[in-house]
Amino acid sequence: MKDERRRAGEQGRGGLIGYAFAAPAVTLIGTFSIIAIVFSLWVSLRRYDVLAAHNPFVGLDNYRQVLSDELFLRSLLNTSYYVMMAVPSIMCGGLVLALLADKAGRGSPVVKVVYFIPSITPAVVVSLLWLWLLRDDGAVNQLLALLGIRGPNWLQDPRSAMPAIVITVTWQAVGYYMIIFMAGLTDIPKMYYEAATIDGAGPLGRFWHVTVPLLRNTFVFVTAMLIIGSYQVFTQVYIMTNGGPQSATEVVQAQVFRNAFQFVGKTGSAAAMAWVLFAIIACFIAIQMKFMRSRKLYD
Repeated sequence: MKDERRRAGEQGRGGLIGYAFAAPAVTLIGTFSIIAIVFSLWVSLRRYDVLAAHNPFVGLDNYRQVLSDELFLRSLLNTSYYVMMAVPSIMCGGLVLALLADKAGRGSPVVKVVYFIPSITPAVVVSLLWLWLLRDDGAVNQLLALLGIRGPNWLQDPRSAMPAIVITVTWQAVGYYMIIFMAGLTDIPKMYYEAATIDGAGPLGRFWHVTVPLLRNTFVFVTAMLIIGSYQVFTQVYIMTNGGPQSATEVVQAQVFRNAFQFVGKTGSAAAMAWVLFAIIACFIAIQMKFMRSRKLYD
């Protein structure tokens, strides 16, 4: 009986020590995440001005105003267009690089480092680099000229500005998702490939019938992360085009930024835009989880 009480006391002290170690992180998360989220919802329901003494409650007026704003709706379409291009390109690029690195053998660490470096480079630096590369007389158009192709004025043409941003983001992000796909490939038992080879499956057959199904959980995670991140694109757009030309690259996060920090008395509208974006992302993730629910695929 005494032993049981002693063990219970030790477990209780251990729990208190664990809570003490977790307290700083919990405090930071609560202060800068949870409280901020609740506050933004409160702001979205008011005509909010930082300098005003009184911020009247307006209910859903900010949301009605936002959803009837042509520029916001245009930015929402532009953002969705960006997501539809960026998500497949980054996912396919990461998977291809992961397969190549997996086949590289001893050279695999070098391949990983080379392709992972852009993902840890600040987005501002990457944007400035590609801003220089994609100029009308930049390196990309010079390379195309060597092939006899007349390159567009990438960032000044409404038709090519958004694809140019997608190229920039893909180049930066693909190495990070390569690492995630490589982790998924490592978890696939080799016996499945051996069995498929014995059954006469070639490289394409093994990829389609073994690799793709057994990477299901990885695809779920990568798709969710890419959707969330792509709908929040901002830095590359702000630096490379600032929403132009002709609002062709105006995105939701840029609208939130401008309403919150550049326009007087529009903070409530900015918060409403952020919550509309949150609702859209949540719907996409819910649909994805419904049709691509993660589950254990093998023992």
